[in-house]
Amino acid sequence: MTAWQSGGAPKILKETTLASGTRIVQYTGKPAWDASAGRTYTWAEVRFGTGVTEGRLWLRAEENWGDGINITTTLQHPRSYRGTTGTTGMFQYSTSAPQGTYANSACVTDGTERGCLGSYAAEVVPLGPCQGWCAEVADPGAVPQSDWSYVERSDYDRAELPSGASVQQVAGRLKQGSYLGWAEGELPAGGRFWLEAWQGEGRWGQVYSEFPREGASRTATGSTRAFSWLPELRACVSDATGTACTADEDFTATAPAEAPCDTLPCTGIDPASVTEWMPNYEGDVVEDANIYLGGRFKIYEGRPAWDPYHLYYWGVAELPPGRDDVSATLMKHTSSGADSRTARPEPLTGGRLTASGTTKMVALDPLSGDEIAGLVVDGKKWAFATHQGNNIYQTSVQGPIGPCAPGEACEGVAPAAVTTWASKQTEWAKATLPNGAGVTLSGGRPDWSVTDHYAWAHSASEGVTVWLEDKQPGGAYAKVADAGKLKATDGRWVRACLSDGTTTACTTPTS
Repeated sequence: MTAWQSGGAPKILKETTLASGTRIVQYTGKPAWDASAGRTYTWAEVRFGTGVTEGRLWLRAEENWGDGINITTTLQHPRSYRGTTGTTGMFQYSTSAPQGTYANSACVTDGTERGCLGSYAAEVVPLGPCQGWCAEVADPGAVPQSDWSYVERSDYDRAELPSGASVQQVAGRLKQGSYLGWAEGELPAGGRFWLEAWQGEGRWGQVYSEFPREGASRTATGSTRAFSWLPELRACVSDATGTACTADEDFTATAPAEAPCDTLPCTGIDPASVTEWMPNYEGDVVEDANIYLGGRFKIYEGRPAWDPYHLYYWGVAELPPGRDDVSATLMKHTSSGADSRTARPEPLTGGRLTASGTTKMVALDPLSGDEIAGLVVDGKKWAFATHQGNNIYQTSVQGPIGPCAPGEACEGVAPAAVTTWASKQTEWAKATLPNGAGVTLSGGRPDWSVTDHYAWAHSASEGVTVWLEDKQPGGAYAKVADAGKLKATDGRWVRACLSDGTTTACTTPTS
């Protein structure tokens, strides 16, 4: 980019440097090619320090909804992140843009620390014992004190036995953001200590049951594993002299109804058959994939009284009658997002409907990081919604039916056949042979694509062979498409290549 609007030349918005020497800079500017709209764009540049091999840069969008609600969303566009020194693509800076992809924040990690340029300040924190979100930590006592924001051991969360055995319930927060809970115990004469989770308060009173996770119980002095998600919990200790817990029921309780299966989570359960729910989890709509004047698919979330350890989801579909090309599908995807080849949402067993009705309940383990999603197709359009991260509710996105079934990756489509792009087609990279022949790698998301971005290779040079390559699971590159053909990709390793029969050149991947 060499031409800018008057007064819109690139400016450094924020910057920070990690201990490894890795430096991240966020810029804003107004390119000349968008002078009519006068929009401000942002991008980030990273220079990884010497010896950094596990680095990554990514852009985010931060929104303040008021009342203390701050929503942070990681961009999923292929040009919004990179794993090598260089610059991301440009995105709209204003979070009030009516359409398009915007960013106003950027983060970088070198494998040891994470630095983020937020809306208001720059922050550098240690990654701690995990790469990203900590589902659990095997030994919280081994985590350096400098990695913690706080560790709390309250006298009210301690229980002792006459033998001297004791248990301490502990809560902590890592500087990288994960909240963890665990128990520490002393067993001078044998016995056991463990964590218990609150099932709820209803007609049965206050009920706790043992947390059925490996590492949540110990028979020797030390610490249990630390877990990042637990309902209200307590710690218990037991030996030959008795049993004590850090929090007791208010009164003698009657246990809730037994689960309708022998092993949790249950499968194939009709939500209408659940007669009792845990408080605050009585079955609420969490997402709504809605086609205007067309099909609709509401996703519900609930926790039956008989299973305090899993969140159950089910869908209620409203589909046009008398048609063969309608469907609603309950899906899940990883916490990294739905918008990439490796994290394409996958249908859940028993979660597909081809007529109006209700799916069976499907359980997701809160510790898995999986996110629920739903896709509805009414023969003319599709709508997709996902309940992800701290995005309290995500508005469903819509699109037309394309050359393949919605949610599937199309093969062999020419870019010229795409009439509308949901994510603008842009040139990602170029490569040139010594004789001047060149190849361009371009990408974008057609409006008929639910979650996939597509890349393709093209060239205006004559007498050359052009193709598209992508890295395979073993690490080697392989041809995945001919010239001028779309290929679904996450964009990290894809490259365009050309050859004149003697010399071959390929574009440089972003990672």
